[in-house]
Amino acid sequence: VLSHLAPTGKVVDDNIRSLFFGDYFKPDSDVRVYDEITDLKQLTHVMEYYLDEYNNVSKAPMSLVMFKFAIEHISRICRVLKQDNGHLLLVGIGGSGRQSATKLATFMNSFELFQIEISKNYTINEWRDDVKKVMVQAGVAGKSTVFLFCDNQIKDEVFVEDINMLLNTGDVPNIFPADEKADIVEKMQSIARTEGKKIEATPLAMYNFFIERVKTNLHIVLAMSPIGDAFRNRLRMFPSLINCCTIDWFQTWPTDALEMVANKFLEDVDLDDDIRKEVVSMCKYFQESVKELSDSLYNTLRRHNYVTPTSYLELILTFKTLLNSKRYEVDTMRNRYLVGLEKLEFASSQ
Repeated sequence: VLSHLAPTGKVVDDNIRSLFFGDYFKPDSDVRVYDEITDLKQLTHVMEYYLDEYNNVSKAPMSLVMFKFAIEHISRICRVLKQDNGHLLLVGIGGSGRQSATKLATFMNSFELFQIEISKNYTINEWRDDVKKVMVQAGVAGKSTVFLFCDNQIKDEVFVEDINMLLNTGDVPNIFPADEKADIVEKMQSIARTEGKKIEATPLAMYNFFIERVKTNLHIVLAMSPIGDAFRNRLRMFPSLINCCTIDWFQTWPTDALEMVANKFLEDVDLDDDIRKEVVSMCKYFQESVKELSDSLYNTLRRHNYVTPTSYLELILTFKTLLNSKRYEVDTMRNRYLVGLEKLEFASSQ
């Protein structure tokens, strides 16, 4: 079954990374067919097309590099979001691309993205209002919605408790007061009539119909970091985070990813090809050696130092900034010498 992935015929883990299934390969097609994707080069172009389209309509454009590792995660997220009750738990340290991958996958599926905005005054009341808003969007309006929730937004463990209930039952007990519940029931009756559903006209049956639509249309994506005890304790206390979610681990970037990212971010810098090649390998060496030193630090002193993809991007951007400032410095000094020489030449000719 998998022999086409390996040129030698012997399938290893690395070959499995080239196995892609999805319905996003033909963006312009009216009927989306879920099928195996064998042309990985074309897949990269398709992903870049989606990213360009996303950046054209988004208020916060993303500067992503479509290397194989990122495409794998985006493809996984797309697949899970297409399933009924498709929820995800993305595990990885901050800056590993969990939110960016989710935003792009949501756009590719033409779903709505919902995120809460944490402020100093954000309390349980605001949280409940946001949960109600997203439930109504999915249940009454019938919009396929992705609720992206990160562990740095957890101001109170009640937030996780409510997410746990939503994952498990599609509802949060007693979240809607009587007047809001009556309004939902009324709207659901007209939706049931429009869709020709034969459902009892009782408030309980209509509310259950509402919850069924929430379960169908609402997809929860949790972005969590495995660092510290908080993650472990939450998984113990709220088992739905595991039982009702597909888990995707965001591991450290492989070498080919580091190389592609460095090439992409340095393409606008005026460098000779040989020097560019050396700069890319230097960036890779810095990232990988710091990771090795961090492991050594942990083994010696039992202290963690986390090396993230964000720190790699910061390294490249710091290099670009430093290069520009040094070039400007050298150019300024050179221009001063040239002007001085011109003045001396002019004086000697008098």
